[in-house]
Amino acid sequence: MMLNKCKSRGAFTLIEMVVVMVLLGVVMLIATTMIMGLMYFSSTEIRLTNRNMEVAALANLFRSDVRVASSAVITTNANKTTGLKLALLSGGQITYEVENGAFMRESLEGKQRLIGVQDVSFQLLNDGLMVELNCLDKADSIKTKERLLSFRASLNGARK
Repeated sequence: MMLNKCKSRGAFTLIEMVVVMVLLGVVMLIATTMIMGLMYFSSTEIRLTNRNMEVAALANLFRSDVRVASSAVITTNANKTTGLKLALLSGGQITYEVENGAFMRESLEGKQRLIGVQDVSFQLLNDGLMVELNCLDKADSIKTKERLLSFRASLNGARK
């Protein structure tokens, strides 16, 4: 009787190994691209969240300053708004102005840089003040996005 000899494979061929390595390379390339995209998206979202928190803090600071003011005077230079002077009920003064591309606040404690802006406008309304800030948000070195921020506050005392 004749016995059938079975061929048993003990190893992979070179072509099989190259195919598997190419497939693993493609999978790693796709995974790396997705991870880098998610990291970029995450850092952009963090920057946007930080910027929104900065604007909210600025709005709260402005509103609290206006609430304790007895009067407000908008300063202009060549028909362009340059700042706002708030006379406080306690007798002090707080000044908001744009200086070298930054929205600044000056009080008894000193000068404070609040936010980078291109332009600012103040309006005296019947029920208080409104400020509009024209800002440039830089998502990265290539993209810049212009944002108009505006908030209102009620003025306690007489208006000027």
